[in-house]
Amino acid sequence: MYADYDLATTGRVISDPARAAMLLRMMDGQAHTASDLARCAGVSASAASAHLRRLVDSRLVTVTVAGRRRLHTLSSAEVASAIEALALVSPLLPVESLRQAGTGSRLQIARACYSHLGGQLAVAITTELVGAGVVRAVACGEQSAIGSLEHPLLRALHITALPRGSAPAARGCQDWTERTPHLAGRLGSALMAAMLEHGWLSRRPRDRALTITERGTDQLGGIGVWPGRIAAS
Repeated sequence: MYADYDLATTGRVISDPARAAMLLRMMDGQAHTASDLARCAGVSASAASAHLRRLVDSRLVTVTVAGRRRLHTLSSAEVASAIEALALVSPLLPVESLRQAGTGSRLQIARACYSHLGGQLAVAITTELVGAGVVRAVACGEQSAIGSLEHPLLRALHITALPRGSAPAARGCQDWTERTPHLAGRLGSALMAAMLEHGWLSRRPRDRALTITERGTDQLGGIGVWPGRIAAS
């Protein structure tokens, strides 16, 4: 039997700035080497190894071996949701360089929120799909019903059915920059995967921001979902 949740233990793991930076880097849903995570956290290789062991032991991160490389990912969608929720109650890091300012601006426009989209683009797409009746009202942390997959955006991305899986078809995920829910669940994941596959979005090598490509700007603008004048560069 257990008395309650041990939030303090998880909090101590996340509270270290280097480990927090690594967890945010893995919010892109991709697998990362220790050297990549060391670079993003600004620590040595040996220090990164110690931090990653702590994250793995705490079951926040999973490590797999691919040849000679050890690849690290967030252990589950629940961990990603917890990190996004913590972002809502966390102070913002100060901008200390033009590079950081650019990264912050790109994250606000479009970013990977683990397996689905986050940022202004995600909220714009969610608003459009809810308004068109594709998805019922989206609330933070709650499942939402799918009305129909008949929509120009979904047709353009060749989304005619949802991928199988245990995740809900659609759910709300609170967007930490826009302070309103964006679309998660299997439909949210399918949208980001299709936009990357069709070249509407591209990943950036050093952060979880997503670049809206020229093709993406044209397609989204033609459908009336996104104004090209604020596309990320």
